Amino acid sequence: MTVNRSLRCLLILFLSTHPLRAKALENIVRPYQSARAAGMGGIIYTTGIYEENFFANPARAAFNPKWRVDIVSQLFEANTGLIENIDKISGSGNTIENIAATQGKNNHLRVQTILPALYFPHIFSSRSSIAIGLMQSTQVDAILRRNLTVDPVMIADVGPAVTYARRFFKDERLALGVTAHWTYRVSTKETFSTTDYIKYNQFKVSESGSEGAHYDFDLGSHYVIPGRPRDWQISLSGAVNNILGGKYKNANADFIKQVGGPPRSQPTSYNFGTSAQRYSCLHLLQSCVFAFEVQNLGNNRNGSIFRTLHMGTELKPWGFLAIRGGVSQGYLSAGLGLDFPLLDLEFATYGEEMSLNVGGKEDRRYVARIGLSI
Repeated sequence: MTVNRSLRCLLILFLSTHPLRAKALENIVRPYQSARAAGMGGIIYTTGIYEENFFANPARAAFNPKWRVDIVSQLFEANTGLIENIDKISGSGNTIENIAATQGKNNHLRVQTILPALYFPHIFSSRSSIAIGLMQSTQVDAILRRNLTVDPVMIADVGPAVTYARRFFKDERLALGVTAHWTYRVSTKETFSTTDYIKYNQFKVSESGSEGAHYDFDLGSHYVIPGRPRDWQISLSGAVNNILGGKYKNANADFIKQVGGPPRSQPTSYNFGTSAQRYSCLHLLQSCVFAFEVQNLGNNRNGSIFRTLHMGTELKPWGFLAIRGGVSQGYLSAGLGLDFPLLDLEFATYGEEMSLNVGGKEDRRYVARIGLSI
């Protein structure tokens, strides 16, 4: 009974919106989150490995350290607002009063599962790599403004991804890659109101949301610059995600009706960056990497260019331990990774910019991931 009440309160909060749509949330919506990248200031295109390459730079699949099978990779993400408001949303008493007590704070939740995934750094030849995975991700953002209107974003994705990468040149310094996606998406309509929820008494795709499916592609490159100044390996990376525009309407099956049009799109984005990596770093670390990236050009919704800037580092004093830090959109991030046989644990915190300008409205988020692999 308590669970049903809690879900009902969350749905009322997440699915309500003002018909004039005075927007309050302007954060960049991403279809995938990485706990490793979150701790490194969002760095993913120049340093990504394994599952990070399904939705970032496919060329990096050529640099996966070894073959691997992910039995499951489970990620949870919540922000400070949801952590502080969860008792108010799910508590006893008057539902409307409980929700009203959360005003002014965004409520963010992401649950992401990759089940299963296979990675082969060398297949067909020593230059070719392939990765295959099935991902499900659900993310929610909702903020009750002080005029008691709500701006909701709720997106659920599911579908497979296949990544192929190949090294070129005699010294294999250049890698090019491509990822093919088929994704089914359900998202909230921007005009669904509290009155609609009370009327239908449930979240029905035909009345309160939109659904659609698409196939799309990512293209990526990674180039290792010749020479190693002071033993530092310098690399350049670039990638284009969703080259067909991410409209979720070019692969609809018979069961997908698309009442009211396709769901929220995932626009084409352009990303590039540089990284520097060194082994036996500072005589104390097994390895260290520093990187700077510009991300989500085309997926920034008229925001400041500073929202696209990311920089970060990963330090490994021992093979099983990774210490991470960085700056994402002007906000500090930090993370920790533990890589045991069969088990991966990762934790991170970072700040997401919820306004169009850096420094406007920080949304502090916390990420935890557990992975089982062989």
